[in-house]
Amino acid sequence: MVVGNNEHGEARCLPKPLTLHPPSVIMPSLQHKISLLLSSAFLATLLPACGVGEVGGEFDDAVMTEENMGTMTEALCANGDGVNSAMAALAVATAKELKRWQPSKDFVIDSSQRLALSTTGKAQCADKKCWNTQAILDLQKAPLGKVKFGSVSFNADNFRARLYAEYNEQKDCEARAGAGSNCPVEEHKLTFKSSQAGACDTLFTFDATTPTGGALKNASQLKNKLIYVGYPENEYLAFSATGTTVTIDPTGGLNDDGSTTGGSCAALCTKMSTTDVTGSCCSCAGATKKFAKSTFNANIFLCQ
Repeated sequence: MVVGNNEHGEARCLPKPLTLHPPSVIMPSLQHKISLLLSSAFLATLLPACGVGEVGGEFDDAVMTEENMGTMTEALCANGDGVNSAMAALAVATAKELKRWQPSKDFVIDSSQRLALSTTGKAQCADKKCWNTQAILDLQKAPLGKVKFGSVSFNADNFRARLYAEYNEQKDCEARAGAGSNCPVEEHKLTFKSSQAGACDTLFTFDATTPTGGALKNASQLKNKLIYVGYPENEYLAFSATGTTVTIDPTGGLNDDGSTTGGSCAALCTKMSTTDVTGSCCSCAGATKKFAKSTFNANIFLCQ
């Protein structure tokens, strides 16, 4: 127990520093999420435990075990209706194909009230179609109950509604130009650098430069262009930045452009690919099945 004095000179007890047992390496994206959680809800539960207001009460170190860490990770990576992870995947596809985050230029709301690529956006892509970005956008058309991300049943109606609302919020933010704007960002270019296992799924890292390859003054400001995919409420984005790179953590299968390895069985319920993987082995929610092409996009394959 640690004892201090309040403003009236009365003794009060304070929690000891949080201790992690056993020591472990925390992925950067998860470390950020956990720090936010510990600074509010978790630590709030520790304060009343300090002797129930009595100076003589005992207070042990808060112990974060591997089991506790796993529980927190599961909660922070909870995917609900699948919308958060799909929005994170849209951010990755946009970065890979359009090589920038300029949503007010590269997207529009179409006549069906869905988010869609603009003519300007399509022109940014090498194939002039932006196949991966388009496939993720076409999830707005998915029949109810057809698309799954692991044990999560994707809700296309919620996806469409969220994209519509967040895109308009992005445009409103950018319309507040000048000193009153909270959406400042430099003109930039994103170049895919690497992918690796992340706290929730797969971390995609991009080099962030000026359009001519120079250094950005503040790469972290690129988060201001992610309102259209739910930033900052969408924890699944797990956005992080260094002086020269930015990183996003979407769900697996939605940003993979290769085919399944010969003889292997992909542990994916939904896969996006320019290679036709129809009939290839897949495993979804513990059941071994085969990929079939979806009815709403030729580059989306469902394990069924």
